[in-house]
Amino acid sequence: MDNRCPHMGFPLDRGSVKNGILTCHWHHARFDLSSGGTFDPFADDVRSFPISVVDGEVWVNLSPPVADRIGRWSRRLEDGLEHNIRLVIAKSVLGLTVADTDYRVSLKIGAHFGTTYSDQGWGQAMSMLTCTANILSELADEDRPRALYQGLRHVASECAGRPSRFLVDSLPTRERRSEVFKSWFRGFIEVRDNEGAERCLRTAIDVGVPPREIADIVFAGATDSIYLDAGHVVDFCNKAFELLDHIGWEHASQVLTSLVHGMATARRSEELNSWRNPIDLSSLVHQAREELPTLYQEGQEIREEWYRNI
Repeated sequence: MDNRCPHMGFPLDRGSVKNGILTCHWHHARFDLSSGGTFDPFADDVRSFPISVVDGEVWVNLSPPVADRIGRWSRRLEDGLEHNIRLVIAKSVLGLTVADTDYRVSLKIGAHFGTTYSDQGWGQAMSMLTCTANILSELADEDRPRALYQGLRHVASECAGRPSRFLVDSLPTRERRSEVFKSWFRGFIEVRDNEGAERCLRTAIDVGVPPREIADIVFAGATDSIYLDAGHVVDFCNKAFELLDHIGWEHASQVLTSLVHGMATARRSEELNSWRNPIDLSSLVHQAREELPTLYQEGQEIREEWYRNI
């Protein structure tokens, strides 16, 4: 076995062995002496070297086959997220970077974890992770792993101790019209039926409704009420679609349905006294919404006139 503890590098020959278990004396990580496998998720398996006995002599293979580094560090990243261990998350991101993987490998693992292991669905941490992905191209190479780590560790912290979210199945329907799904979805969100809304959205995605029309369905539900959850719902919807721009539309069912719980249960500003008294702001907003198309068209005509006069 390698003499360095994979947790923090302490020399393992200063540890102790009992019942075939090697214990590091710095942080008490424990390893199976015959394989190097660890019993503690915060550590990692020690690199081991195969041996053979030939004519009474012990031969050590110092160049064993190289393991699948991408697979190994991907699994370790999942472990770090599951157990909310920041050091493991950081080492895994660095390991994947050294293995010359695309940033989307780490991002997909974090996205799947964050949209699965929280029954509350999409939260602030998922938005942070997406913001991290959005700025990676602007960062120096050495800073990109650090940025990814920050997004991923927030996801792990937000999901820690939460029940899992289970995807609902699609409807067994031949319906394909986006306007029908849109009507259903808005109706379910209006009455706070997150289960009905989630199944409706999942079905629309799975039957092949185009992404632009899926976006129209989602944002209609997010904007029918005024300023849902102080604006967080619309922001979350934006970030969810931005995340799909990074990892691909094939993840839409998993990602977009995670928005539904927050949309259906969000606080609606028209329900707040501060929006109804002493001035009924919500009524003014609805009135402005009715006037907005006409005002927009008038603005377009004025702008065109300005351009002609330049």
